[in-house]
Amino acid sequence: MATWAELDTELALWQAQGEQPSFWWRDDDTEAPTQALARLIELSAKYDAPLHLAVIPADIHRDLADMLRAAPHVWCLQHGFAHKNNEPKGERASEVGKSRDLDLQQADLAEGWKRMQHAELPNLLPVMVPPWSRIGAQVVPHLPRWGYAALSVFDRRAQAEDAAGLLHFNAHVEPLRWRPDARFAGVEKTLEQCVTHLRERRTGVADRDEPTGLLTHHLQTPQQVWEFCDELAARLSHGDQARWVPLNAMLKRQ
Repeated sequence: MATWAELDTELALWQAQGEQPSFWWRDDDTEAPTQALARLIELSAKYDAPLHLAVIPADIHRDLADMLRAAPHVWCLQHGFAHKNNEPKGERASEVGKSRDLDLQQADLAEGWKRMQHAELPNLLPVMVPPWSRIGAQVVPHLPRWGYAALSVFDRRAQAEDAAGLLHFNAHVEPLRWRPDARFAGVEKTLEQCVTHLRERRTGVADRDEPTGLLTHHLQTPQQVWEFCDELAARLSHGDQARWVPLNAMLKRQ
C-alpha cells in the first residue's frame, strides 16, 4: 500500500533525474451524454488533461457528438462493439476473446467503427479498447490489418510495438474495484498501483516510455473516486511534476 507522501517522493526522484513522468487518462463505456460524463470532462479540463473515451459503438446516442465537439481535449477510442460477452460459460468474459470465429469478430468491429464514424464523433483515433480489457491472443495480430494503430488493455506493456506493428498503450491505475459491486478500491491501494508503475518505469523494470494510464468509468464513479481523481490530478499538475499526454501525439511520434 502507498500514501500520497510516497507518490510525492517518487515524483521527486523523477525530477532529480531531470524528467517528468507522462500520464494518460482513459475512461470506459461511453454511449450517451450524461451528467457524469459532463463532470468527467470538466474535471479533466480543469487540469488540462487530454481525456480518452472508450465508446461502445452499438448504440451511440445521437447527441453525444454535440457534447464532445464542445470539448476539444477529448478523444474517442473504440470499445469493442456492444460490450457483449462472447465466451462460453466458465471462461472469463471477453467480447473479442479466444472462442469466437475471427471473421465474425472482424465484422462486428468493422461495423462498430462505421457506426462511430456515422455518429460523427470528433477526434476519433483507431485504437481498440476491448471490453473488460481482455482480448484473445489470436485476435491481436490481425488488428493492424483491420485498421487499428494501437491496443489498450490493463497492466504494463511487454513492448511498445509488437511484431505486427501494433502499438500498445495500457492503463495501470484503476480506482474502482468490481466485486461484489463497483466501489472505491481505496486511496492506498490505488496509489500503490500508481507508485509501482512509476517506480518500475524509472528503474527499467517496465518500459520507461509507456505513459502511466489512469482508468476510470464515469457511469460507476462514486463520490470518493471523483475526489481521488481530483487530488491525483492536482498533485501531478503541481509544479509540473508530471505531464498529461494525448494518444494522438504518441501515435504520430511512433
